[in-house]
Amino acid sequence: MATAGWCLVVPAPTSAAQIEQEIESQREEIETTRAERERARKELERHEEALAELDKQAQALDERHGELEQQREALDIREAELREGLAERQAELESRLRSAYPLTRGGALQALLAEGDSLQARRDLQYLKATIEPIQRARESLARQQAALEDNRQEIQANDEKLREASEALESNYRQVAENLDRQETLLASLGEALDQQQADLRSLLERKERLDREVRAAQARKEAEARKEKEAQARADEARQKAGGDGEKTPIPSGGIPIAGSVMRGFGDSLPNGRLRHEGIAFRAERGQPVRAVDSGTVVYAGSLKGWGKLVMLRHRDSYLSLYAHCQTLNVEKGARVDQGEQLCESGVMDAGQAGLYVEVRQNNRPVNPGRWPAWRKVAGG
Repeated sequence: MATAGWCLVVPAPTSAAQIEQEIESQREEIETTRAERERARKELERHEEALAELDKQAQALDERHGELEQQREALDIREAELREGLAERQAELESRLRSAYPLTRGGALQALLAEGDSLQARRDLQYLKATIEPIQRARESLARQQAALEDNRQEIQANDEKLREASEALESNYRQVAENLDRQETLLASLGEALDQQQADLRSLLERKERLDREVRAAQARKEAEARKEKEAQARADEARQKAGGDGEKTPIPSGGIPIAGSVMRGFGDSLPNGRLRHEGIAFRAERGQPVRAVDSGTVVYAGSLKGWGKLVMLRHRDSYLSLYAHCQTLNVEKGARVDQGEQLCESGVMDAGQAGLYVEVRQNNRPVNPGRWPAWRKVAGG
């Protein structure tokens, strides 16, 4: 029977499957870190773009501040010009009033009511009116322009206040974006270091797997060489038994049917029907219900059904030997029981292809061995 059917062997702590799993897990971690680093890089670019946009906004605010300052200076110049013009008009008015003082000394009404030349009085009044009206219009114009200047000044002040608030908000945003940018740069650097370490760990795992593969190949080569030697020895033994029997039937098992009363149908190392695998035990031809007996005393470590083996019993013996009895019809022992040499373990059943009989396998240190190498086997079943 092929080794593939044996599923009770505990794998070594550092098996190829475990390393493969660790490698796959490490590759997944690397992909996750790479994805995180790519997201961090894009986030960093977004912060850099936001910072550049804030720089443009700050430059625009500075330009707007400059424009408002120029407008304020222009208003100051215009107001000074208006005040200077008004002062000139007032000086002109004072000069004219001083010239007309004799006309107004008695009052305009008195001049009109007094006896004398009424025509002259009207002329004097017209002169006063012509003198005063331009000054009044100049004052009114100055008042209107001053009001307009004040409105402009207030508008400039309001705009300046908005710009100040915008500048403060911009400065706050700038600081926040700069802080986010620093954090993102730190995160990106940390992810880069983590990725470097993960890749180094992956290389180490791949190297471990390569070493393990070499060890497995070397062990397999040793096993195949040993199997060839055992097969050659078995072939020589079979040939000797066939010559001794004369009819081609393999030698019956002596000593009262241990492990079973029957004949060897297929020996250790014989080719399986597909020609590619080798028997790692001995298949016995026997009638159904024949007693199956322990080759040596030991402890039952398994008693039950197992896929590919039917009902089976496995015993642990001294010197790291294990014996396995498969394709039983019934079981007579339970796990944990102590059995003596020759004690019945089960009854034989049906093997593959409907052949009645029993399959027995012997292992030492979890490796299949030719039963003839086991001293207990040679003692009760022959070599």
